[in-house]
Amino acid sequence: MHARRLATAAALALATTALVGAAPPPGTAPPPGIRTTAGQPAGSTEVPVERGTARFRVPAALLARLAARGVVPKALGTKGALGPHTAHDGSRTLSLRLSGGAVTNSGGKAGGELRFGAAGLALVHAKAHKTVRLTRFTAELGQGTLSAGTGRGTRITLGSFPRADLRSALDTRTRVLRLKAPVTLSASAAERLNKALATKAFTRGTRLLDVRVTASLDRTADLRTALNLHGRRSPASTKARRCPPGCRRRCPSGRTGGWCGGGRSCSSSPS
Repeated sequence: MHARRLATAAALALATTALVGAAPPPGTAPPPGIRTTAGQPAGSTEVPVERGTARFRVPAALLARLAARGVVPKALGTKGALGPHTAHDGSRTLSLRLSGGAVTNSGGKAGGELRFGAAGLALVHAKAHKTVRLTRFTAELGQGTLSAGTGRGTRITLGSFPRADLRSALDTRTRVLRLKAPVTLSASAAERLNKALATKAFTRGTRLLDVRVTASLDRTADLRTALNLHGRRSPASTKARRCPPGCRRRCPSGRTGGWCGGGRSCSSSPS
């Protein structure tokens, strides 16, 4: 009887050891360059943004409308200093740096968020002695919205933009995400801006900004695995090919035929 009890105890000890050995060791870190969330499906992990830049351009139509009502957009420095124009070079383009964020694959669209630095945009109504400061912009890629801090500890969702297809926006070879989209003003943002500036210059659906973003993703991440992009061909790997015989489409370079992308990159304009 005593021998049987010893044998049973030994078998239980061996089974427990096997189960413990099969489990991952506590505190095991995920692969470098990838952030995981509990319950997140495969291919939907977050890939951090290392660096990047953005160009916020105020459309000419909006500039004209604002000018007619005495409202002037001005660049806002990181320390709160106002520039003479929308940008320091006198143009209507504001250059910002990315301060952080991460990218995911959200149903084939670019997801995650992009956070911009402390610089921003000020809307000045000199006659009414009103100024609205918009800083620390954040683009919610999964929702297609752009928000900004108002300098009073609150944030405002300025508007929405079309979500980008991840496969066409991301070059997996260079690890660069490029986004280009117009931001359309929301009804609530138009109401808040009009009230803050004592004007009626803003309306729902107005094209507020044209945004271009170039973001470099974490160089240590396995992009194809993290973003579920296996089997896709990087845009950079599609080399120029000779157009099909008899091609009369005009290429981006202005030529017809020849080496212009195999007809696929040609526009539909005839020669």
